[in-house]
This record gives sequence, C-alpha cells and structure tokens, in this order.
Amino acid sequence: FFNLLNSKRMGCTSSHAPEDHNPQQFYTTATSKNNVFKQPLNSNRPLPRNGTISVQSDKYDGARNMMNYQPVQGNNDYQPHLQPQGSMHSVLSSHMESSVATLCEKLELNISLRNIPKLDLLSPSDPFCIVSIKDEVKNIYLNVGKTEIVWDNPNADFSKDIRINYLFEEIQYVKIDIYDADEHQTTDLSKHDYIGCVEFIVGDLVTANGQKLVMAIEDKQGRKLKKVKGLQPLAIVRAQEIDDNYDEIEFKFSSRGLPKMDTFGKIDAFFQIYRKTNDNNWASIYKSEHITNNYNPSWKQFKIETRRLCNGDMNRPILIRCWDWNRDAKPDYACEIKTTLAQLIDAREIKWRQWNFKKKRYNNKNCGDLLIHHSNIIKKHSFVSFLKGGLQLELMVAIDFTGSNGDPRDKKSLHYMGAPYYESQYMKVIKSVGRVLEPYDADGDIGAYGFGANLNPYGKKVSHCFNLTLQDGEEEVAGIDGLVEAYKNCLNKVQLYGPTYFSEILNNVAAKSIDICSQKKQSYHILLIITDGVINDMQRSIDAIVDATRLPLSIIIVGVGDANFENMEILDADDN
Repeated sequence: FFNLLNSKRMGCTSSHAPEDHNPQQFYTTATSKNNVFKQPLNSNRPLPRNGTISVQSDKYDGARNMMNYQPVQGNNDYQPHLQPQGSMHSVLSSHMESSVATLCEKLELNISLRNIPKLDLLSPSDPFCIVSIKDEVKNIYLNVGKTEIVWDNPNADFSKDIRINYLFEEIQYVKIDIYDADEHQTTDLSKHDYIGCVEFIVGDLVTANGQKLVMAIEDKQGRKLKKVKGLQPLAIVRAQEIDDNYDEIEFKFSSRGLPKMDTFGKIDAFFQIYRKTNDNNWASIYKSEHITNNYNPSWKQFKIETRRLCNGDMNRPILIRCWDWNRDAKPDYACEIKTTLAQLIDAREIKWRQWNFKKKRYNNKNCGDLLIHHSNIIKKHSFVSFLKGGLQLELMVAIDFTGSNGDPRDKKSLHYMGAPYYESQYMKVIKSVGRVLEPYDADGDIGAYGFGANLNPYGKKVSHCFNLTLQDGEEEVAGIDGLVEAYKNCLNKVQLYGPTYFSEILNNVAAKSIDICSQKKQSYHILLIITDGVINDMQRSIDAIVDATRLPLSIIIVGVGDANFENMEILDADDN
C-alpha cells in the first residue's frame, strides 16, 4: 500500500566532524582519477583493489563454499530453507540437470557527510543523497534509493538507510550523488543544486575494516571538492547485513528539565538515536521532530526495527543525543545518553549528561531527565512466515484503455499489436510483471479489469471499471495466459476513450478487501495497475489510497511508455 505522509523541515545530525574523518588518504576505485595506487581494473577480483583496506578473508571463503555447492542430481529432498541464514542461495535448474547457484546478501548502507561546502547564501547547505548501482549491460546507473533531506547542516548523518543486494560474483559499482535541497520534493533534481559525488565497489565496502569507507567528494569532472576551512568534504558509507529479525520497538519519550540553550528563549529540542557500528563509531537511525521553546518537551510516539537499532542484541550500545534546533543554522549539541535496548525497556527515566568534546569527559552539569512513558516490542513476521501460516494472496490486474495510449492501429500506440512483434507494450508488462506475481496467487485465477474505455463503439458507454472478459459476473481469468487472451479480445471490441480515473478501480478493489482477513481465513489482495501515466482524478485517487491503507491490500502501479509519470510519484509518496 501507499502511505501519504507530510514532510517536515527540521535541522539535525552532528555538528561536530570527528577527527578521524579528515584522513590524508581516501578510498578510491581503480578507475578513479584520484586513485593513489593507479592499480589496473581486474575482473577476477577476490580482494579489494586499494591497499588502504584490510581484508576479512572468511567472508569470501564462506561465499566460495556456497557457490561451489552442487545439489545431488535428482534429489527431491533438497530444502532451500536450510540454507545459511542471512543469504539467498537460489538454485535454477530443470529436471535431472546440474544447478547454477547465485549468492545474494541484503545490505543496508548508512551514509554520513562531513564538511559540505555552503551553497546557500544565508544558511548552511541542506544535503540529500541519491544512490545508484551501475548496470554493466546497459552501462548506466540505476537509482536504488535516496536519503532524507538534512536541513542546514554541513555534517549530515542520514537516518534513512539504503538497502541493496550484494552479489558476490559481480563487481558492483555504487555511485552516491549529493545535492543541496532548495525545496522539499526530491523527485525533480533539476530544482536542486548539485554538490558532488563518490563512487565505490560493494565488495570493497564489505571487506573494509569495520565495513566502512571514507571517500573524498568529487565534482562532475572527477576533481576533489575544495577544502572547507582546511577540511576535505567527505562521504562516509557503512554497511550492515540485514538479518531475518522483523520485530519493532515502540517508544514514547519526553524530557524534564533540559538545559537552556537559546539567549532569548529556552531550547528547541529534538533527539537523534544512533547505533554502534562495526568500526566503533555511531550511525544515525532515527530523528524526532523538534519542540520549540520548551524545557519539558514531549515527542511523538515512534517505532524502530530492532535489527536497525541493535541488530537483535539487547545489550548493544545505543546513543541518544538531544539537540537544540536552529533556523537556517546547524543545530547545537545539548546532551546525550549512552544506554542499551534492555535498559530502555526496563527504565522509566534516565539522566541526560553533557559531553565535553575538548576535555573528552562528561561535565558536572544537571541536564534533566529522559522520561520513557512507553516501550513495547512488537513481533513482526516475514512475508514467507505469513505464507507458511496459510495466508492466501489474490492478484488483480487493471489495464488502462484510455485514448491517451494512442489508436491501437497506429504503430506508435502503446496498444499496437501488429508486425513485427505482434505484442503491445501493455502485453509485455502483463507477461513480465504478471509472471512474477502469478505463482503467489492461491487459486491461479486472476481478477482482470479495464478502465477508461467506451464499451459500446456504436454509442457511448464509458466505464472506469469493467471486467476484462466483458461478461457480467466473470471477473477472473485463468492465470496470465487467460489474462493475455482476455486483453487481446477486449482490445478488439472496445474503443479507447477517457478520461483516466483511478478512483473507481481503487474503491472497487478496496471494497473486496474489507473483512476478508481473519485468523481462520487469511487473504491479501495485490492490485497491479498498468497505465501510461496520465491521471485526471488525482485527489480522489489519493483519498482512495489513504482510505485503503488499513486494508489487506497492496497497490503496484507500472508505467508504460515515455509520458510524464510525476503524478505516479505523488501517489507513491516516498517524499511525503
């Protein structure tokens, strides 16, 4: 499902650039202009190509052992769920043939920036990052995620981690482009100022000491950015393997008696939570909203995945820092607490302490108390666990038959079915995406709908939600093959019309999802909408999606063609 949230402007993250983040040499790839060692690119690369990084050989040894594993031919007792935890060892094989193994681990990338140059006239830069992975076949970078915006801070610690797949047998280039935000949305990058980028290889990251790389930020020409007050602009990337723990911890915090931080006011307090990293530093994982001019702030209740907080270790160190928010300036450090998840669950209040960064010790100053009103671990189950528990998935597909797709007789139409391929753009999506989702459908029958067509070409009977079979009471077809046949038959009998309304389809599917999920009968709907991107009932569609967020329903929208899909980004609402 899509969640529509309101974005908030807030300053956060560390104002202090750690001393070890201004080294004399930085990580670079072999192809970088700034590679000190000028080592050639080697495709058979068991080790990192930069001599500044030490190697954890057991990581690669274990991977090789898995990749060399060959199941016994014809053995029907092979059970994929017995593979080592934390990895996906997929076996692609036909009957009585040898298998090909692919090793894939899930990683979370945590990103920090230091000494970012000032691009705004009256305030520090507002950085955010776009993370991309190189497609070696097409020789292009594909976007895999983006961080939140950190307002008014040159030393940003991003709380949003980026998840990627680590493929051991491939050389994976990752590029991080850094921008200075000029507005809240991050979809249209032309409206933001480009700062620079860094590039690294995933294999080098996972074998680095502490799984951390420190890199000098470069401009578009590959030159290091100029130093800011004698300090090199840097990007720090840390990796953490994702385990199978899906549990969440829910907290409600407030504070009492925080120190005075503003000359003409009290304190505009917000807090930030950090986890201990493999290199013995801290990585931000959550930041709260700020409460203005209040010594006793009460923050909103929030949830964090326990694997992000402490990787399932109740005694792993956790750092909570309290900051004083400043408009158009970086925040001021107020106080902190070093604790563990076990203590946060058991304690009702913990005293804040103020660290003296010059003397490297805590000051003898009363900074008040952190009050823990609510702490609760919520057991969460994985997708596979639900399937094992009897959950049945029901797939539904809705196809766009509006006139904006073009006349099906025209070769430029997205519905064109003529020579040389006799397969429209829509049919390609139906087959490619449908084949992925089809195996999860419990009974193999797929709900098939269309919208935006005139069902009576000799008159006018426009429908924004109709059965693809064009028969009353026949909503389902037999699998993807049945969906393809129904689509071709429908295309020959209806007239592409309009306008493009999503809301009727969304409301129809939402109605089918009400009261279908109980302990005895567990059902979940997946709606796949295939469209050319044009939408004429934006607000009604947003309202329908919001109303459906509590239902057992997920919505997947796939765009066809090269039209403007900005409205689809709004429905997705990642930036909101």
